[in-house]
Amino acid sequence: MMRRRLLLNHLVFWTLFVSVSVVFDTIARNQGAFSLPLYLRQFTDLFSIVKQGRVLFTFYLSLWVLTRFFYPRQLGVIFLQVLLLGVFDSVLGYMLEQKIIGPLTGQWFSPPGTPILGFTLRDLTTSCLYVLLAFLFKHLRDHFRTEALQHEKNAIELAYLKSQLNPHFLFNTLNNLYGLALTEPERTPDVVLKLSELMRYVLYESNETYVSLPQEIEYLSSYISLEKLRHEGQVYVDFTVAGPVDGQRIAPLLLISFVENAFKHGAVTNADCPITLHLSVVGSQLTFTTRNQIVRKNKDQVGGIGLASVRRRLALLYPGQHRLAVNQEHDVFECALQLDTHVLQPVS
Repeated sequence: MMRRRLLLNHLVFWTLFVSVSVVFDTIARNQGAFSLPLYLRQFTDLFSIVKQGRVLFTFYLSLWVLTRFFYPRQLGVIFLQVLLLGVFDSVLGYMLEQKIIGPLTGQWFSPPGTPILGFTLRDLTTSCLYVLLAFLFKHLRDHFRTEALQHEKNAIELAYLKSQLNPHFLFNTLNNLYGLALTEPERTPDVVLKLSELMRYVLYESNETYVSLPQEIEYLSSYISLEKLRHEGQVYVDFTVAGPVDGQRIAPLLLISFVENAFKHGAVTNADCPITLHLSVVGSQLTFTTRNQIVRKNKDQVGGIGLASVRRRLALLYPGQHRLAVNQEHDVFECALQLDTHVLQPVS
């Protein structure tokens, strides 16, 4: 739905842009005269078609450059990017007209043999306007994406807060704490501390756009410890971390959905098929995988609203920069999430 809306926005934008641009081209090429036949003729004119195609190419090239290599506090770098992209567009226009279209068709918008320097300087202002149009489009897109992300983030965090504070979770945890205080009082302070840390993380730390990866790992460990306490008998969970996790940042509460899903729908007391959670940072990727045996009474609920929410959040936080694979074979459910390394923000 989001991609369809984005595609529609681009289509409407370019329809309006080309319509207005052709109006000016019609007036410029007919010494100020304008009529509907002259206007429609521009849509079959080779130079007009090539120009609009060139604008499209320059716009999306500029959008890609400004998105991938944007430094908001370095005005000099931004000015240089706009200037170089404008020069590129001007030189591209010169090559298309003077070296390809003119010699092949005998049609010239500028006199044949126009020096490249003069041609470039003449068109540079217009070319830079096309680049600035991409710059404006990027900022508007980022603005609306940030608003959507904030709205989604608030809704997701509220849902997580409710899940952590729901009476059933707290009742079971506190009931087990009471029993633990009677049988193993020396362990009780550590469990209370883990519970308070978990609550504090959800309430305060998750307000940030990104948190350190070790913080997120510590939160997962606290959650797993409490889940072990809530279940009677031996709980089999294998949680491993590998690779250089220090110095990395990640969106808060991004991984907990996978862990919650494993505990909610998985068999926790089967030593032959424990819940397996593995996080690693290798080369250019962070990978987080989960594997659990499915409890038959919950089989139809696996991968429900929790994973649907995290898919939506990934689409907003890491568009085109993540891969999520969900697989269910027989009675085993597996998830594998990969994030490209450049989306893991370095700790400042």
